[in-house]
Amino acid sequence: MTIETTSTNSPLEQFIDSLADQNLTYYASDLLHLTGCESMDELGTALRRATEVCTCMHIPLRENFKVVFRPQNGELVQDWRLSPMAYMLMVLNSNSQNDLVAHLQVEMVKRVLNPE
Repeated sequence: MTIETTSTNSPLEQFIDSLADQNLTYYASDLLHLTGCESMDELGTALRRATEVCTCMHIPLRENFKVVFRPQNGELVQDWRLSPMAYMLMVLNSNSQNDLVAHLQVEMVKRVLNPE
């Protein structure tokens, strides 16, 4: 899955991108390492669903998702840097039959229902 971006060289666009980058503190592949997703296909599905939520709610993708390439086992692989909100949307949209994902979903609902 790819998120298309347009490249511009204006100083304003570069400044906006650098501000957005500061909030991108997670990697999508973290869900693979935490066993929240079992495959790249499952990760891609969660990512697609999370971007659909943002699009539906008119939340800018460039402030929450950024395609990056990282070295892994001597190869360059595609990954995504995510904002905390994008990361949580991915967790919510991952396979709910996964124990870690189900646990996180229930914990998030409990915190919303019982804010203390």
